[in-house]
Amino acid sequence: MLPPAENSAANDPGIKIAAEGGDAGAQFRLGQALLQDPSRSVENSAHALRWLQMSAENGNTEAMIVLGRLSRSGVGLLQNYSQASKWIQTAADRGNPEGMLELGRLYRDGIGLDKDPVRAYVWFNRASAARNLDAVREREAVARTLTADELKEAQSRSAAQESGGEQASEARTRAEKAIQPQPLSSPSSNVRKSE
Repeated sequence: MLPPAENSAANDPGIKIAAEGGDAGAQFRLGQALLQDPSRSVENSAHALRWLQMSAENGNTEAMIVLGRLSRSGVGLLQNYSQASKWIQTAADRGNPEGMLELGRLYRDGIGLDKDPVRAYVWFNRASAARNLDAVREREAVARTLTADELKEAQSRSAAQESGGEQASEARTRAEKAIQPQPLSSPSSNVRKSE
């Protein structure tokens, strides 16, 4: 159930001022509020995506995950698995447990990335260690599909990442370079407005 519109972050002048001032948290809250607006207008969706993208570009991992999920599903914007994997990978590399869970799912299903159950296990394992309970179930399901050698490799990779091994260093380097995903385009941005 959504709060009444007058109590919404979309109508809070303080949040809007903070968002316009570059506050990534306020940008995320504003984007989420507009995205969840019951009117679900094309205009509100476009504004929501703009605020979420600004928040993500300012380092908000929650916004990255929302954009990744929207890009994966194609709801409110064109479906784009490449964009989905870039946003989710960045959130996971920055230590967000929900991003780790989502990245594991992308590897498990081969969406936007090569299908790799060992890497899926690694990300589910890391998310589980960060206390994401959904990841525990996902990790156990993937573990049942791995051979004994693959499971040993997956656990070894997990330990290497947690202890600051080579792969963790590579992940940090990727996160620091912050591959900026391309701007999102909503289907409405491709439609000519009537004059």
